[in-house]
Amino acid sequence: MTQPRPEETAWTTVVGTIRKGMRVINPDGSCIGIVSGMKGEEIFLEGTSDDRAQDFIVITQVDGVDETSVLLSGRGDATFGLGSTP
Repeated sequence: MTQPRPEETAWTTVVGTIRKGMRVINPDGSCIGIVSGMKGEEIFLEGTSDDRAQDFIVITQVDGVDETSVLLSGRGDATFGLGSTP
């Protein structure tokens, strides 16, 4: 697998094409963040600086993708908010 370049704004995944700026939606309909990038199986969310842990979700949490949003599944295996240092 190739590493993403900083200028990339769209990533083709098994669940669909995920783009920078898409809203990430919980099963209850609430927006938990905006896609800022993707590396491997992790989708990073806006609002965190590079020198801190970043909020992310993993691709296995995604139920589907439409034109503007990434919809999370309700399986309860969430790792959102645990933080990561890329």
